[in-house]
Amino acid sequence: MNSDLEKQLDALIGKISNKEDFDQVKEQLLKRGIESLLKAEMTAHLGFQKGGSVIENNQRNGFSEKTIKTHNGEQRIKIPRDRQASFEPVIVPKHQSISQELEDCIQLLYAKGMSNSDIIDFIESTYGVQYSTSQVSIITNQLLEDIKQWQNRPLEDVYPIVWIDAIHYKIRQEGKVISKACMIVLGVNTEGQQDILSMSIVETEKAAAWMSILDDLRSRGVKDIFFLCSDNLSGLDKAVEAIFPGSIRQICIVHQIRNSLKYVSYKDRKSIMVDIKAIYQADNEKFALEAFEVFKQNWEDKYLSAVQSWENNWDNLTAFLNYPKEIRKLIYTTNIIESFNASLRKYTRNKKVFPHDDAALKSIYLAAQSISKKWKKTRFKWGQIYNQLYICFPNRL
Repeated sequence: MNSDLEKQLDALIGKISNKEDFDQVKEQLLKRGIESLLKAEMTAHLGFQKGGSVIENNQRNGFSEKTIKTHNGEQRIKIPRDRQASFEPVIVPKHQSISQELEDCIQLLYAKGMSNSDIIDFIESTYGVQYSTSQVSIITNQLLEDIKQWQNRPLEDVYPIVWIDAIHYKIRQEGKVISKACMIVLGVNTEGQQDILSMSIVETEKAAAWMSILDDLRSRGVKDIFFLCSDNLSGLDKAVEAIFPGSIRQICIVHQIRNSLKYVSYKDRKSIMVDIKAIYQADNEKFALEAFEVFKQNWEDKYLSAVQSWENNWDNLTAFLNYPKEIRKLIYTTNIIESFNASLRKYTRNKKVFPHDDAALKSIYLAAQSISKKWKKTRFKWGQIYNQLYICFPNRL
């Protein structure tokens, strides 16, 4: 596909707002996916990449066209030819139309990514033909390039609100199985549309990892983030200060409450929660500070670690109190991204151990695309929130 059409497709994907838009993009993805797979098959058939040394006097010889039938109608595709006319496509066999099962598979292969074994099993069960490992590797490597393009796609200049959260997976590394975190970054742009901005596998959650993730956002075009919301992640403050110094950190209140109650006796939980609620439900920071003093006096002797946690992170815990309730509701918890991650886990929970980082990213990306309709949406009452942000952050919108 030429670069102009790629740009058109990228533009369409970014503007999906209804079923007709989705169907149009899906058909273009299908066409592009089929043609990519056919080119990969030709490479496997000839034994050399385009532009490489010719083997056995056979080489590429342009394209022929074929009309295939899909459940949405007909689609015109280009099929590569070779000089010796010995190329027999497996994905779209000669004299056959594409099946519904194959159409679904290609959409998964192209848009979501699948394991080599999944590809081999499907082709064998559908056509009775088994690809070799090298053939499947050629196909999956070409398809993964598009996933990498998604990961590296340009982002918008300003994201008023960004959430960061992690999902932990077991991944094999150097003969050992270790726990790694997939850091998910979800952002809301100035139009109120939320989208996944980044997915990164990190071995340890520390300042260097956060700085790398934030620097990746900056290198892809992000110039400003108003609020960055997350759990109380060690080292994140320093990373934010280094990359987006104008951003306001908001620690998730729900996580803070869980951490505060972690070592509290069950008989005291109801009473201590009354004091904690008085803090985060205060009308402003002044009243919140007064409520904290009551909380401190009541529980400092018995649960010092819980009190100190609020005291040490006070600025990042109470930042939301300086803004109208519509903004508060969006930033005081990470419920938005946690809901997304919970959906991811439903798709990836059967993956006990991933063989490497790329395999984990492929599976996560597949799951993310499968649930995209649930999280690619415009935030409720965004018009009102935008006007509040415009006043609170002059000259930044």
